[in-house]
Amino acid sequence: MPRSNDDPRARRSRAAALAAATELLTEGGPDKVTHAAVAQRAGVGRATIYRHWPDQQALLLDALANDIHPLLAFNHDPVRDQLLTQLEQLADRFNQPGAVSVIATIIERAERDEEMRRLREDMYGQVDERFAEALAADVERGELRPGVQEHARDLAAQLVGPLLFQRFMLGAQIDKDLLTKVIDTALSPWRPNP
Repeated sequence: MPRSNDDPRARRSRAAALAAATELLTEGGPDKVTHAAVAQRAGVGRATIYRHWPDQQALLLDALANDIHPLLAFNHDPVRDQLLTQLEQLADRFNQPGAVSVIATIIERAERDEEMRRLREDMYGQVDERFAEALAADVERGELRPGVQEHARDLAAQLVGPLLFQRFMLGAQIDKDLLTKVIDTALSPWRPNP
């Protein structure tokens, strides 16, 4: 991991290098994030890059961490509305070629690397807990049946899984019709009986 430095020039060069590394990652995948490529893209010396990141793994980890966004985040508004908005944002992100590279790299390397596992956990975030709270709020409003909050993780998998499959396995772009269908299919067993 990079060293801490209060020198404004060091902070600027580090920020420029990290932005360059993130761009290279999203454009060409993890193999394109090298000290030489980052130095050239950032307009700084290679020695500067090595000072901040002594090895390529540290550089790649910081580039990946810089591009990590939680998959889902919740408040107490109606869950279906939140899901539609958030899954649209997630689909927009998945539809960008660079995001595919970032997510695929993290998933693949997390199988054997502790730091990558932490990044994967950061990406997943606190979905279980926050989603369960949002679902409980829907139960209180009578929009969903009691007990749904205990299935937050399964519901998250039912919601995000089809998007990952469409984008990563089929290479298809994700559209709003698919999102609506995925949300309604996941929530329908939990709707109150008429």
